[in-house]
Amino acid sequence: MLSILIPTYNANCLPLVENIYSQVVELQIPFEILLADDASDESFRLLNRSIEQWEGCRYLQIDNNMGPARIRNFLADQAQFPYLLFLDSDVMPVTNWFIADYIAALGCNKAVCGGFVYQRESIPTNAILRFKYGIEVEEKSALVRSEHPYHSFISMNFLICRTAFLRVRFDESFHLGYEDTLFGIQLEEAGVPVAHIDNPVYHCVEESTEQFLIKIKRAVRNLIGHEQKMHNYVKLLKWHRFVKKLGMQPVFAYFFRKSELKIIANLTSPSPSLKLFAFYKLGYLCTLYTK
Repeated sequence: MLSILIPTYNANCLPLVENIYSQVVELQIPFEILLADDASDESFRLLNRSIEQWEGCRYLQIDNNMGPARIRNFLADQAQFPYLLFLDSDVMPVTNWFIADYIAALGCNKAVCGGFVYQRESIPTNAILRFKYGIEVEEKSALVRSEHPYHSFISMNFLICRTAFLRVRFDESFHLGYEDTLFGIQLEEAGVPVAHIDNPVYHCVEESTEQFLIKIKRAVRNLIGHEQKMHNYVKLLKWHRFVKKLGMQPVFAYFFRKSELKIIANLTSPSPSLKLFAFYKLGYLCTLYTK
């Protein structure tokens, strides 16, 4: 019935696998849990390999890093059941009926997104921007996500029938950043319906603001060359097109270069500005076009 697919890199996946395992065992359904380790450090390999103590759980070791798109395709190829549940390694189900809610939503030739939330307790002082952005911008109910079902697709926590996935697959030319946005576009082009339900996971963020900003820059660079296809789906590209149309791209690039350190000082402070964060992304994108 269900293949649960978890790509991981340098993360302890035992608590997640144990949680999911206990839920599927209680439901008494045919299942497998596949954990694909994308060239993690040896300490994490040794830790995660122990999931094989549980029946139906397989650890797949990858020696050369594949990246998020390619490793998800690899997991789908390895899966044996007709429904695939993809979970990122840094999540944890909010409820004990998480799997049961997905079983109730099974349907041929469609994808189902459960959403995600952030825990409000004990936000690390070096990660305030990440949590603020997550809580105020990223968190969305199923009702809100359903208004634009393909735009709202997130690969962190979704179910899809295997035949539909294999028709679409993740674009392996994309590395880290916006690969799930492109997958949502591909689902729309292939006519695969996307349903949204309130069946969230906690996004268990452990990265600092500095690490988050590095990741954001990498994701923005990933957009280069894909503007035509993605501009209707990515708000950053819409703003960039507007700025470019006004002939203001060099101006934004100039001010970004002049003020980047001051912006970073704000973003790493206890009271980061989300408006400055939006300018940080847009300004950086403008610099990529005005070198």
